[in-house]
Amino acid sequence: MTKLANVKREEIYRQLREEVLSCTIMPGQSLHENELAARFGVSKSPIRDALMRLEADGLVTVQSRKGYRVAPVSVSDASDMYEFRARIEEAVMEIVAESATDEELTSLNRFREPDAWADRGGFIAYNRDFHRSVANLCRNKRLRAVALDLIDQFNRFTFISLAVIGPGHYDRPLSDHIAIIDQLQAREARKAARLVGQHLERGRRRVVGALSQAAVVG
Repeated sequence: MTKLANVKREEIYRQLREEVLSCTIMPGQSLHENELAARFGVSKSPIRDALMRLEADGLVTVQSRKGYRVAPVSVSDASDMYEFRARIEEAVMEIVAESATDEELTSLNRFREPDAWADRGGFIAYNRDFHRSVANLCRNKRLRAVALDLIDQFNRFTFISLAVIGPGHYDRPLSDHIAIIDQLQAREARKAARLVGQHLERGRRRVVGALSQAAVVG
């Protein structure tokens, strides 16, 4: 396999993954190799490879004799993932507060502005960027990788919940982010961890409530 072919396979996988995470391809939607191959102008082999990787990510399921479909979003899975993410990000916060440089922590000030999401593709992109930026400061590579993957997967929950509850409701998440930045910059590891746990618990309640009303849950 040529290097160019490998690059193309990676591009197809990343494109489909982003579309699933952003709900451009909705939960429960069927995915057909022939249609995707025609769309990307490739054979079915790189499409099948991308779909198998998405299945390993937990984003796609195999339908017997029917191809693939985007994994539905369930209330119970969302709740479990929020609990798991809280434990991971609490650990990340402690490490970042203790080991990040002053310059790295100061760089988080860009998330403090009242309209910080205005030039970042909206609130969802801003929220993901904030959590990813903190996770990227974590010196533990394995923990960082898990945190980044979890943060990306939460985009589906956020998109669906905002579709139900509508835009707005951003004041509290923004104030949470500012409080977390304050504690990180003060090197208060336990306080930062506690704040992110509380922040994610509020998010869990908001999203689970919205998902309970959505038509795309499984």
